[in-house]
Amino acid sequence: MKFNLLFVIIILIYICCYFIFPPEIFILQSNLSDFNFSSLITRQPIVLNDFLQEPEKLIDLWFNYNFKYLIKPNEDTWFHNKNKYLFINASADTEIIIYKATVFSYIPDENDKIIVIKLQKSQSLIIPYRWNYYLNPNDVSIWGINDLITSFLVF
Repeated sequence: MKFNLLFVIIILIYICCYFIFPPEIFILQSNLSDFNFSSLITRQPIVLNDFLQEPEKLIDLWFNYNFKYLIKPNEDTWFHNKNKYLFINASADTEIIIYKATVFSYIPDENDKIIVIKLQKSQSLIIPYRWNYYLNPNDVSIWGINDLITSFLVF
């Protein structure tokens, strides 16, 4: 009984850690040969400068033990990333607007500081958990990448 209670407490603490967001925002840039997986822990957006013709292969290689699925947004609106990582690959030159991580979905107003990231065709962006973003769904391919915990945190 005590073991079960201890286990539940540890899981709850672990889940709470998912909602600790970075106090400052940085846009990290990398290429495939220099990519450091510890940069994913910083919970900052990452722009991959390389041009990926087959992003599915890279996603399968890098996130082999995660749950992955293709997302097909059909709306032109703000989204709230509920996946551990959102892997976006541009199918045309495009702009992606991002806003810092929030616990609940939030549409920034004119006083909020937003970030515009320009991607060329075949460049990629990794958006961390709970960040808000706006994009043209016709110009990108999007994959949601989850672990066991984020698979159940769908609010």
